[in-house]
Amino acid sequence: MSIRRKTNPLFGLIILAAALIVLARTLGLLPETVFDLILRAAPVLLVLVGAAFLLQDRLPFSGLIALLLSAVVVAVIGLTAYSTREGQTREDTRQPIEQAIAPEITLLRIRISALATGVDILSGEAGRVTGEFLGSVDNRVDVRYEQLGDNSATLTLRETEPDEFPRLEAVGRGTLRLTLPVGVPLDVELLGQDGSVVLNMSGTSLERLNVNTRRGEVVVTLPEYEPLFSEQNELLGTLTTQQGDLTLFIPATVAARLELDRGNSGFDPQHDPNVYNYLVVGDVLESREINTAAITVRYAVVVPAGRIRVEVPG
Repeated sequence: MSIRRKTNPLFGLIILAAALIVLARTLGLLPETVFDLILRAAPVLLVLVGAAFLLQDRLPFSGLIALLLSAVVVAVIGLTAYSTREGQTREDTRQPIEQAIAPEITLLRIRISALATGVDILSGEAGRVTGEFLGSVDNRVDVRYEQLGDNSATLTLRETEPDEFPRLEAVGRGTLRLTLPVGVPLDVELLGQDGSVVLNMSGTSLERLNVNTRRGEVVVTLPEYEPLFSEQNELLGTLTTQQGDLTLFIPATVAARLELDRGNSGFDPQHDPNVYNYLVVGDVLESREINTAAITVRYAVVVPAGRIRVEVPG
């Protein structure tokens, strides 16, 4: 009487999967980042084979259980590795930024689009924008400068998207530092996904400012400057952080009207009641000198999940 040898179809599936992966990579159908992830997960095959041996003849569907166990191990290790790298600030890429601004420019628009990057801006020298981007190996900033016939110009800085499945080495936070020129009117717009934002606009000729970040703390220092290209009481921009706190430093010589949108945060705005008056109707924080000050500005402030703080430096 012959004894039928038991075989585990799991080993056949492993060999078939390996063959398909090699074939897909040879034909260029498998992205390099996905192949890199598969190679990193390859040692889990030892867990799979070991679990299959241990569970064989002990539990029904032992191969399936071993496969699910291995998938859980891969998911836990992968999520842990990526989440750990995601919170680290990387300096693998160092990209200098410098753009000369012609003296005849009457308005300079700055357009910044950032990913998981902290942005730090302050005033610099007349006639040029300088700075540096620090990030992971796959991150870059595309810089484009366009001068128009009406003597205005637009400088666009856009952080490029990484691959759909980024390599582990490509995961991490970046930092963008910029100095903006003094003496030229500025229209600044910043869009961010995840990262702190510090905009020290003291000394600049800030005409308009729009900030919209998905997650991160935002700190803005307004200049002692009266916008030239806006009507009186015109909205000069919107300052938004969807998940984070916002702090505004406003010079004593500037009277601001801040129209608040606090969502469901439940946090009262923090301010000096001797300098700013909180108007319950309309949810507005307004300088007590709004009707007599030489310089007045009006901004919308959207902070649905954090705190709003207004400081008047001494």
